[in-house]
Amino acid sequence: MINLRRPRLLARRLPARRLMASLAAGTAVLLAAACGSSASSSNGSASGGATSGGSTSSGTNGLSGADQAGLAKAQAFLAQVEARPTQITSTVKVTKPVPKGKTVYFITCGASPECTQEGPIVQQADSLLGWKTVILNNDGTPQQWKSDFDQVVRAKPAAVLYSAIPQSTFASEVPALKANGTFIAGCCVTDAAGSTTGIGYANDVPSQIGPIGGAQAAFVAADSKDTANSLIVNLPSLPILTTAVADYKAGMATYCPSCKVSELDIALANIANAPATIAAYLRSHPSVNYVVAATDGLTIGLPAALKNAGLSSVKIVGQGATPTNLQYLHSGQQAVDVAFPYYEALWSMVTAAAQNAAGVPVTPSVAPPLWVLTPSNAPDTSQAFPVVLNYKSQYEALWGLG
Repeated sequence: MINLRRPRLLARRLPARRLMASLAAGTAVLLAAACGSSASSSNGSASGGATSGGSTSSGTNGLSGADQAGLAKAQAFLAQVEARPTQITSTVKVTKPVPKGKTVYFITCGASPECTQEGPIVQQADSLLGWKTVILNNDGTPQQWKSDFDQVVRAKPAAVLYSAIPQSTFASEVPALKANGTFIAGCCVTDAAGSTTGIGYANDVPSQIGPIGGAQAAFVAADSKDTANSLIVNLPSLPILTTAVADYKAGMATYCPSCKVSELDIALANIANAPATIAAYLRSHPSVNYVVAATDGLTIGLPAALKNAGLSSVKIVGQGATPTNLQYLHSGQQAVDVAFPYYEALWSMVTAAAQNAAGVPVTPSVAPPLWVLTPSNAPDTSQAFPVVLNYKSQYEALWGLG
């Protein structure tokens, strides 16, 4: 997703998290200012950034008391989340047999790397249940999302799963989906599950993704010893990512009250030009020393753009690591990343669909596991990867498959 969390992600997901975060996608592409982007500071003042409030009395190392306390909190938090999790957070078993032969549709959030790798992950889970998966790819525009949901209405599958697409896009299709008995599950969204939306299950929602932006903020604070001037880059078209940006700013206010934070918004339609847009912003704001991405779709090609602009000293902090970002980490071109739990978030949606198919209550979602990637702990893989190594056996146990 736009691992927002998404991240989890197009949003970890898109995926927060992702683009998902997965990694994840969102509302109609916003019309941005010239070059498809706009910039504003964390408090709405000039785009060069704003200094958060806090105690001004100096302590050791020249830091205020508030900064010293925040730095200690950041370091303690990072020590916890840099260890790879060993347990999935979904724990409720499907207590009746899951019927085989069902068909599930998965609608991707767009054409970004975070989005396109999610469908096959859902397909892997469905195959274990004896289900067929139909993946609908698209360009990430509301028009194509709506067209995909129209196709699902005609197909009448047992379930439709999607990532980072706002419910408003397919609200007119919800009555027909319900009439067809199609279960609706979404990842990396700001819409709540329930009768109002028609969504049967939603994970990586705003209440669950705070630790992602918080982890990014903790790294920036700890790595800079509370002296950072950071730029958070967002895709405002994706609602869950805007939530993640707010989480990052809140984290910085906690971990580094005196640090400067500015924001750069980029239209989803212009994501391919994000590296050049970011580099141009940094050239006009030379004091910025950290670039924080709401989703890693914004970082593909960024190391080269920074190098060409003579800005290689600026550190990149990502979210929803793609295989390309893993390469950046191992080669020293990226400082840190927050993994989007593609498998854990998407397989939890399949769990909800399995519960519905089995005729048992659908368990409300919980936050997926969190893992901060560094050059020393990042996986060495060219594919999407799970946060929990033995996730498969743990989900099979939930589904009653041995």
